[in-house]
Amino acid sequence: MEVILSIIGIYVGFALIGWIFGKISDAFKKHREKIRDQVAEEVFNGLNIEAVIDDYKNKLAHIGYIKTDPIRGEIDRLKVQLWGRNAVLMNECPKCKDGQLIVRNGKFGKFMGCTKYPKCDYTNNIVKAREEYKKSINEQVVNDIQRAYSRL
Repeated sequence: MEVILSIIGIYVGFALIGWIFGKISDAFKKHREKIRDQVAEEVFNGLNIEAVIDDYKNKLAHIGYIKTDPIRGEIDRLKVQLWGRNAVLMNECPKCKDGQLIVRNGKFGKFMGCTKYPKCDYTNNIVKAREEYKKSINEQVVNDIQRAYSRL
């Protein structure tokens, strides 16, 4: 009988401790919510949020930001399945304009080849292709920065 009473006592003790910790957690949660609401009220007091959103949309339109296509992730996943995890699609093929250049392994080492092979047999030295790719990326970044800060 004493064993049963001690087991019941231990169970009640754990339940009481759990209840106390739950109440303390709820109190901290309410306190954090109260502080968050006070900070938000102080920060947004007198702020026209719609004007801020419109200004942000205008800035995005000015730099030519285009929302990404939701299907793009699926396309990228399929590209990894086709050409491998380490495949980096550089840019469009200059010969067929339909495929993209990808790093491939050949009997003489790595080279750049079109993803539309064997329809398109374009190849390029990997060193030259990487230099061209870096140059095009750098030009794109410079153009984006110039468009973004042209109104300043």
